[in-house]
Amino acid sequence: MTTARVTVTLPAELRQAAQAAADSAGVPFSAVVSDALAGWVRGQLVDAWLAEHQTTHGAFDEDELRALAEDAGVPYVAAGRSRRPT
Repeated sequence: MTTARVTVTLPAELRQAAQAAADSAGVPFSAVVSDALAGWVRGQLVDAWLAEHQTTHGAFDEDELRALAEDAGVPYVAAGRSRRPT
């Protein structure tokens, strides 16, 4: 995979916390940013797949979503609580 240098603006506190986490883990700051961005992109792809799936098969109800989260071992986030920045 090729890489490209980019410039981003982050809140200072976030940058400091991420740098501290990278230092603690012994990885470059860019690896932390890359992993975070990859996770965000995966989330967007899953959201798109879920929307398509629900268009074809009908919407999931809250009990189904809660069970899926439990099976996956992740916390359930109720509808209306977006992961998108405000």
